[in-house]
Amino acid sequence: MLVLSPRSVEFGSETWPGVSAVAIDRRVTRSLVEWSDEGPHAAFADAPEVEVRVRVTQQLEEASADGPMAGASGSLSFVSAPGRSGARRRRVRVACVVMGVTHEVSERRAGVRTIELVGVSPDGGAADPVSVETAD
Repeated sequence: MLVLSPRSVEFGSETWPGVSAVAIDRRVTRSLVEWSDEGPHAAFADAPEVEVRVRVTQQLEEASADGPMAGASGSLSFVSAPGRSGARRRRVRVACVVMGVTHEVSERRAGVRTIELVGVSPDGGAADPVSVETAD
């Protein structure tokens, strides 16, 4: 999932201004693939471990000593809409932990903060860390 220019990005009780993009990626970290004697193609596949990675890109217009700390946990929440009209708005929530924060200077001499997070199941393993619902 890639959301460009999301509205009202929040992490826990903090609002993160200037967010230009939120990317949510999933990948299998452990897989199980089995073949039968019936042919060359896999007969069974499972993904018992899936990792959800979130990358938030924030534009900083001035120097900032604030920002999330590595290891902080909370709920990342933002609203997305496919167009400027606001129709079909969705609220996305991700239970997550901050894994890293990096800073750089863009070509236009503004700061760019990238926040890397990992999704965490709210029930200890079975529930998806990402929820999507209709926004009011």
